Amino acid sequence: MSWEGIDHELNRVRGEADRITLNLADLDGHVGHQLLKGAALEGRTRSRWEHADGHIHSLWTVYDAFRRVVDRAVRLRGAGGGAAEQAALTALFNGPSVVLPAAEVPLNERGLLDAGEEAVTLADAVARMSAAYEEATEVISAAETAWDALHPRLGELDAMWHEIGTLSDMIELGEDEHEALRSDLAAVGATVRSDPLSLVEDGRVDTSSLERLRLVLERVRGELRDALRMRDSYTESVERLSSAIDDVEEATARARGLRAQVVAKVSSPAAVEVPDPVPSLRAGIDDMDSLRARGLWRELGARLGELQRAVHEAADAARDREGNLTGLLERRAELRGRLDAYRARAVRLGLAENEHLAELHGQAHWELWTAPCDLRAATVALSSYLRTLQELSGTESPGNRTTRGSDASDGESDGGVSR
Repeated sequence: MSWEGIDHELNRVRGEADRITLNLADLDGHVGHQLLKGAALEGRTRSRWEHADGHIHSLWTVYDAFRRVVDRAVRLRGAGGGAAEQAALTALFNGPSVVLPAAEVPLNERGLLDAGEEAVTLADAVARMSAAYEEATEVISAAETAWDALHPRLGELDAMWHEIGTLSDMIELGEDEHEALRSDLAAVGATVRSDPLSLVEDGRVDTSSLERLRLVLERVRGELRDALRMRDSYTESVERLSSAIDDVEEATARARGLRAQVVAKVSSPAAVEVPDPVPSLRAGIDDMDSLRARGLWRELGARLGELQRAVHEAADAARDREGNLTGLLERRAELRGRLDAYRARAVRLGLAENEHLAELHGQAHWELWTAPCDLRAATVALSSYLRTLQELSGTESPGNRTTRGSDASDGESDGGVSR
């Protein structure tokens, strides 16, 4: 090599050596690397870490040998510019100058008479270090990604568990009350801490086991919070619940009274039934009193939640039924108003005494003023009256046809009342 070529090559390998030094320092101080080194690993994570750790050891071994060659080249270049130094530097840069111990030579590549070491070029050494670095960082990055996803969730579960313990003490639950839950949390925690890579598939971290446990912990914590609130404010809670049940009783009474009117006035569509949920709701309060007497605060909190939901649903159901029943009476009034309006139009047009039209008016009037009336039949009769009036007056158009059939509206075909 020319001295110009030697200087160029020396600058290049020194730059490589410096970059490798920095990257190895970063690797050694990397959080994921330190966690793997210090953790008591199990399962897949232990297996993969042992593989990666072997590559890191190999990386440092090759690096040390590589660095020695680079340092030797620097010393030779500083010793002078003679032919001997030029030949030696040429040999270092172009030949197998990096001597590696036999441990770095794969067994299937060793011979029986090998001297226990291997010599490779500087380029080969860099290639080996690069491959070992990639193998190691792949495992470290995978573990770090897993821990980043899992540890915050595990921390949240631990905090919830501590709160559950505090709440349990406050309402004097036994120490073994949540033993199964404690065991589940311990098992999940052990997996996250010692074998996070067992929860990684195709590069994605599977957090489903932690999510399922979180839902259970949230439910238990909610029950205990309810129990504590019940212990501290039982009287107020029962008073509010009783007041809400009173409101349901009033709404149910209104709906039942309205149903009696509808049954007397409308035969079809049939009036919806109005069951009475109040007795069972009041029985629920009696159950709560019994639980309180026995100091079962957790069960009491759960029962309160159930009753609150039941009261809310009963109130909604009563309002829905009241609205349905009111709709039937409003529909009858609407149809009566329309018949009067159509009759007034017929009078203005001088058609009120038409025999056929008068007969249709009588039929519609009978349907609407008979008690109880059939709203579906009344709607059909009213539609027939309007259609005949339009035909006689010559005002019928495609836009205002009311004949029953595939193009008729729901209101014209079934009374306009949904059940």
